[in-house]
Amino acid sequence: MSLEERPCRMVGHAIVISGPRAQQARSLVIAASLAVLAAAPSAASAAAAEPSDADWPCIQRLVPQLAASQMWAGPPPEGPESASSLDDEIAPLAHRLASRSMPDDEAKAAIDAFAERLAPEERNAGLAHLFHDVLQQINQERSQIIAGIKRYTRKQQHLAEKISQDSQRLANLQPGTTPDAPTQELLEARQWDLRVFEDRQRILTHICEQPVLLEQRAFSLSRAMQARLEPN
Repeated sequence: MSLEERPCRMVGHAIVISGPRAQQARSLVIAASLAVLAAAPSAASAAAAEPSDADWPCIQRLVPQLAASQMWAGPPPEGPESASSLDDEIAPLAHRLASRSMPDDEAKAAIDAFAERLAPEERNAGLAHLFHDVLQQINQERSQIIAGIKRYTRKQQHLAEKISQDSQRLANLQPGTTPDAPTQELLEARQWDLRVFEDRQRILTHICEQPVLLEQRAFSLSRAMQARLEPN
């Protein structure tokens, strides 16, 4: 029986190890494997997670773009011509509102102040224009985050493949033998790769929440703006 016992292989996003492991590598292998399996979509959530996109590892449903129709019941939010005179004011305000660094209560106060400065006949068009710009910026940030998550996933897949290949190269190492310098270097490299893999997979849970948080902010801001619309 070899020190590394059996090679590992890829199944989806997971590293699967067959047979018992030497104590030195066992804990890292199991931790990395469990982390991958925990982040992979279950059968029950497969439809919501859109498994057809192999680069999307999150259990959260992949929504590439937020649609205005999902959250806006006011005037058409296409930046109406009647609000064009407000561009200089709306652009910086939209930038501040779209940023999650601005607390919700401050965002609502800023929306209220903006609405109060508008004449009643201008208010709906101005708020629609503001919502359009805010949603555009939030969608842009979400798109960048989603693209980053997919790049992150591809890096994890490549690292998992490297770990599997290294394990196969070490499969014939006999217990009780002193590995030569190249083999010892490979053992240490694989151990490091497993640690990196596990750390990245743990962080992925937090990263996957970011598009959802931006979606929630868009809905929250839309509600605050619609609350200030003038009745028809």
